[in-house]
Amino acid sequence: MKKKVLLLSTIYPAKDIKISNNTSVVHYFAMEWVKQGHEVLVVHNYPVYLKILHWIARFADKLIASKFNTSVTATYQKDDVEFEMDGVKVCRMPLFKPLPRFAVPKRLLERQVKKIVIFCKKNNFVPEVISAHNFYPHIEIVNQLKRDFFPNATTCIVVHKQNLDMLKFVCECWKDAIRCVDVWGFRSLPLKREFENYTGYVPPRQFQCYSGIPAHFLNRTDLCNLQKPIDKFVYVGSFIRRKYPEKLLLALKECGLKSFRLDYVGDGANRSIIENIIKKEGWLEMVKLHGFVDRAQVPSFISCAQCFVMISEEETFGLVYLEAMSMGCITIASRNEGMEGIIEDGVNGFLCKAGDEHELARIIGKINRMDDVDLRKISENAKQTAQRLTDENVAELYLANF
Repeated sequence: MKKKVLLLSTIYPAKDIKISNNTSVVHYFAMEWVKQGHEVLVVHNYPVYLKILHWIARFADKLIASKFNTSVTATYQKDDVEFEMDGVKVCRMPLFKPLPRFAVPKRLLERQVKKIVIFCKKNNFVPEVISAHNFYPHIEIVNQLKRDFFPNATTCIVVHKQNLDMLKFVCECWKDAIRCVDVWGFRSLPLKREFENYTGYVPPRQFQCYSGIPAHFLNRTDLCNLQKPIDKFVYVGSFIRRKYPEKLLLALKECGLKSFRLDYVGDGANRSIIENIIKKEGWLEMVKLHGFVDRAQVPSFISCAQCFVMISEEETFGLVYLEAMSMGCITIASRNEGMEGIIEDGVNGFLCKAGDEHELARIIGKINRMDDVDLRKISENAKQTAQRLTDENVAELYLANF
C-alpha cells in the first residue's frame, strides 16, 4: 500500500550549502521510498545561528566537527529554498537559535510548523506518516502537526546520537510529550538502551532504524581474498578524534606483524597525528593516505583489503561497515556503538572497545591464529548479514511499522 510520507530532518545533503560531518542517510530513505512509488515530501529544518558563528565555521569547520562530534553548518541562510534531488521534493527551512545546543525559541518553532503546513498545502499533500530524524527540535513540531493540522497521520521520531538532556528543551512536560509520539525508531541498540534508561519509557511501538547498502554491492565479483596472513587493512572515514583513526597504526605496531598494508581513505583534523606515526615508524611504503575519494571508488579499496577496521566512539551507524561485510571483508567495529546488534562478535565480525589499541591488537592477533575454515565462515556470515540490509529492504521495513 502506497503512503504519503512527510519526512523531517535537521541533517540533509544539498549541493549549494557547506555542512561538515554531514550524512545522506535520511535522503537514502526518501529516495528509496520514491522509487517504491510512495509520495514523499522532505523538510530540512536547517540550523541557523548568529551570523558570526557561520563565518567562523567556514574556516574551522573540520576542527569543530572533530571536537564536538557534530555536523557544522558553515553556510548562513535566511530564506527557504525548494529543490528536487533524485526525484525527492525538498524544502530547506532555516530554523534559528542563538547558539548550538541551545533551545529554539517557542515562537520560532510555531512559525516553523506553519511553514511546513503551507509547504504541504502548496503540494496538495496530506501526510499519512510524519517521521522526523533527531528528537530535538522535532518532538514539539511533530506533535503540533498532528494535533492541529493532520490528526489522521501516524507520527514517528527516529533517535540519532543527541544529548538526551536536550529533551528538557521540549517543555516541562517532556515525558508526556514523548508519549504522544506514535512510533519510535532507534538507529542502534545502544541508543535504544540509553533512551529508555534516561526517560524510563519503553515505547510500545518501536523499531530498529538501520540503514542499508545499494543492492549492486551484493553482485560484485571483486570480493576480499582471505588467504592468510591477514595483513591487508583498510580504514574509511573522517580523521576526527572520536573515530580514533591513529589507533589502528598503534595496534598494528603492537600485534607484531612484520609487514602489512594499510590504506586510509579519508581526511580530517587528526591527519597530522597519523603522518607523524608513519614517519616515526618508517612506514611510508606500507601505509597510504588517499584522502577523501568519490563514494563509488570506496569498494575498490575494500576489495584490496582483508580486514576493515574503525573503532569509533559515538558511532550511530556506519554504512561503510556494511559495505565491507558485503564483500566478505573481516570487519572490526566498536562494542556498545552503532554496529552492535548487526555485528556479533566472533560470528560475522569482531567488536572492540572504542579507541582501545591494545584490545584491537589482540583481535588482529586472534584473527591470524584462527583456523581458515572458521575465518571463512565469519566472512560468509558477514555477507549474509549485508544481504538482509539493502536499501530496498530497510526502506520497506521502516514503513512497515506504520
